[in-house]
Amino acid sequence: TAVFGKDKDGELKKALKFSANNLVITNIDVQNIEPIDLNMRESLSKSVQMAIEIATSSIEAAAKHEAKRIEQAAKGLLERQKLLNEKEAEQARNTLLELQSIAAAVESSGQAKAEAQAQAEKLLIEGQSAIELA
Repeated sequence: TAVFGKDKDGELKKALKFSANNLVITNIDVQNIEPIDLNMRESLSKSVQMAIEIATSSIEAAAKHEAKRIEQAAKGLLERQKLLNEKEAEQARNTLLELQSIAAAVESSGQAKAEAQAQAEKLLIEGQSAIELA
C-alpha cells in the first residue's frame, strides 16, 4: 500500500486510480529488486550470505547440542542398567552362597546322623553278641 501514495488525510492509499482510462491498481507483486549501485549490491549479497552462514551454524550447533544431550542420556541409562545388573548378580551370588552353606550343613548333619546311627547299630550288635556268648 505504500506504493500507492497517501491521501489528503495522510493515510496510505489502498489503490491507485488513473482517471484517463479508469484503471484501478489494488495490488502489486514485486518479482525482483536489485540495487543499481554495485557496492550496495555486493554488500547486500555479502550480508545475505553471512545471514545464511549464521543460520546454518546455529542449526548445526543446535543439532550437535541435541545429539550430545541424547548421548549423555543414553550413557546415563546404560550406566544405571549396568549398576542394576551388578546388583542383581551380587544378590544371586549371595543366594548361591547361602544355598551352598545350607547344603553343606544338611550334608554335615546327614553324615553325623548316619555315623551316629552306625555307631548305635554297632553297639547293638556288640551287645547282642555279648548276650549270645554269655
